[in-house]
Amino acid sequence: MAKEEPYDRWHKSRPRAGEPECREHPGLVPSGEHGCEKRWQARWRDENGRQRSKNFPKNKKTAALAFQRSQRAAVEEGRDPFPHRGRKSSSGTPTIAEYIETFLSRHEGREGTVKTYGYRLRGKVVPVLGSRLVGDVKRGEYRDFFTEIKAGGIPDTTRSGVKKALSAMLSMAVEDGYLEGNPVSGIRLPKGSGRGVRLAWKHVIALAEEIDPRYELLIWYGALQALRSMEAAGVRRPDMETAAGKQLVEEQRQRGKAVPLKTEASQAVLDVGSFLLDKYKAHMARWRAPLSTAALRKREKRGLPPVPEEYGDLVTVTRYWTPVRENALCRAFDLAKERARVRGVEIPKKATFRDLRHFADAVLVASGLEPRKVQARMRHARLAETLDTYGYLVWEVDWENAPASFEELYGIAAPAGLPEVALTPRAERERRSSQRPR
Repeated sequence: MAKEEPYDRWHKSRPRAGEPECREHPGLVPSGEHGCEKRWQARWRDENGRQRSKNFPKNKKTAALAFQRSQRAAVEEGRDPFPHRGRKSSSGTPTIAEYIETFLSRHEGREGTVKTYGYRLRGKVVPVLGSRLVGDVKRGEYRDFFTEIKAGGIPDTTRSGVKKALSAMLSMAVEDGYLEGNPVSGIRLPKGSGRGVRLAWKHVIALAEEIDPRYELLIWYGALQALRSMEAAGVRRPDMETAAGKQLVEEQRQRGKAVPLKTEASQAVLDVGSFLLDKYKAHMARWRAPLSTAALRKREKRGLPPVPEEYGDLVTVTRYWTPVRENALCRAFDLAKERARVRGVEIPKKATFRDLRHFADAVLVASGLEPRKVQARMRHARLAETLDTYGYLVWEVDWENAPASFEELYGIAAPAGLPEVALTPRAERERRSSQRPR
């Protein structure tokens, strides 16, 4: 009888003969999800025979196996694997778990937002407060709840997201008459240490140099324009060329398709520095020149489809001239980190593409830029969102390693009080670099 194990999302369970082994885990063949998100997946079938699953981090294999066994045992014994969900109250007031489902079914936001809210509420709130009636949980208990999940090692950004989802749900409960006021509104989250990822200019430059050259421009979009990964992948020619010195942010790419941005506030016109413009021009000249007739014939011989016209305006594409997807960018980013470490640049192991956005915010705040201008660059609807989400990201900036001056990098006037090294232009930095002994 085969040993019971949780499903390994990072490796193929039935690899084909001759497929290359995983460099990190010898004897296994990496899957398309290797290195991304959570590795272990507990699987079981419910009373209707439908497969259910829950993912766990790479260092939680034992927890995933224990959870899988408990869920399978509950189904075999006829018990509810999730006893909190759907429990009805005798008074007519719903439980928190019950009202969460009502809230998610009535929420009018984007599909991705509803999915994220569901993940946060079901995963974090239901196990602790799910059996309580909506009107019975007091403000102090919610404060204790946030303190408890902080003690459990939940990152600051995740706790902020849980609070946002919970507050939205309780606001609907107020409208429905179950509460007189929102007990979560105004609660200040206990400060934590965050994920501990602090990038510097030397890290950003190393990532740009070591990543697949086709994706180098994406690194600069994240570090300078504070774009999210799929916003960077969705940049089009008109976004960069419609107005001189400006970049339009109007859409993103998800699974290769153009979709709306995360929020309405995410749509913006950003200043572009001369450094990024030069990188853009070099990228377009090298990677986005029209394919020759010979190249098109070669694609046809290899069985590759013609380049769709809808991808013609995309600034960054894969080697197959298709949109960059999240998992491909994640793998390229992780590989760039490994290469940078080989050459002696110790990039934090937990660093992800999103940390480039955090880096952009930290540089602007440390430079003394006005909070409203930082908010505009981060494209937040409210200033409080910028301060609450990224307020803990404050550290010294290694301007001596920056590739250009502040104005050349961000396209905005340098704030007063910046050190002289932050004002050194790109040409002077390159001249000094060429004179250093190797």
